[in-house]
Amino acid sequence: MASTFKTNPYELHELLKDCHKGKLQLPDFQRSWVWDEERIKSLIASVSRAFPIGALMTLETGGEVDFKPRPVEGAPESAKSAPPQSLLLDGQQRMTSLYQVALRGQVVETITPRKKRVKRWFYIDIRKALDPAFEREEAIVAVPENRLITEDFGRRTLTNLTTAENEYKELMFPVSSVFDWDEWQDNFSEYWRTSDQRDEMAGLFRRFKREVLEKFKSYHVPVLAL
Repeated sequence: MASTFKTNPYELHELLKDCHKGKLQLPDFQRSWVWDEERIKSLIASVSRAFPIGALMTLETGGEVDFKPRPVEGAPESAKSAPPQSLLLDGQQRMTSLYQVALRGQVVETITPRKKRVKRWFYIDIRKALDPAFEREEAIVAVPENRLITEDFGRRTLTNLTTAENEYKELMFPVSSVFDWDEWQDNFSEYWRTSDQRDEMAGLFRRFKREVLEKFKSYHVPVLAL
């Protein structure tokens, strides 16, 4: 008797691009995306260390059961008119979270653990990510929409990431660039070019790319396709 399903590992980047193009959509009965920022940070940390995040389950379209589709939250308008090749039955929260933070390139609407709605950018603290004294989750930073980390009720700025130059200075890498880091790296190198820390910073980023960023590009997710 022929199997009604198949399991294959798929590149995470390709799956996220399929979400963007509308090739991979959701059945309309799936609940809305609700993950909070702490769970998103944990998910990013897992991928950055090549830890498993669990398998996905999809249903190929055009079979006996055909659900009304809808794109993942945040996908462009063009995805709504694209005919989906498969529907995501299990894994919506993980895929939508990763799509929002790593591919979409826009601020992420999420919630705090106390259920307060917020908008966040996500960064990786390069030094902490490479320091074994820190847990990887500590290196994943959720930043307010204005890209300012403050204290004392906003009266004192601790970290300013409002410009790319400030990102380079603070050694804070945007998660939105984890699949396409070449331009960021080029500009990072140019920023430090005239500094006496130039060689140190170049070596630091090479190590960061090797130990963290390349984990994203090589990451595969097992997919159970029905």
